[in-house]
Amino acid sequence: MDTSKLSTGRKCQKGGNQKYDPVVQRKIVREYLAGDLSLNQLGQKYGVDGKRIHEWKKRFNDELAGEIILSPMTEQEQKNLEALQKQVEELKRKLEYEQMKNFAWETMADLASTELGIDLRKNYGAKQPKE
Repeated sequence: MDTSKLSTGRKCQKGGNQKYDPVVQRKIVREYLAGDLSLNQLGQKYGVDGKRIHEWKKRFNDELAGEIILSPMTEQEQKNLEALQKQVEELKRKLEYEQMKNFAWETMADLASTELGIDLRKNYGAKQPKE
């Protein structure tokens, strides 16, 4: 175990465990929140019980909640992101076109109704009169 991570204070009375500096505790919790290692794996890495790391997580949860922990994107993830961004732009253009088309149709239906007396908006669910 790397003793440089331990505080220089006395050992805890209970069980002879050494105290970790709060800065190191936060570092370990951040590493856990990054999601790469489990509590037990981090415990083995730093020589600390996983339960203790879980307690630290509870203690620092509110403090560290505002921090965003992001790992860099892989090349494939970057390509996927760019493809999705292009798809979003294409869908926005299609939506704008369909909205303009709908507006034109509504305007035409209104004009046909008021100017020509033709109702283009038919209720297809209604029963048709018998001739």
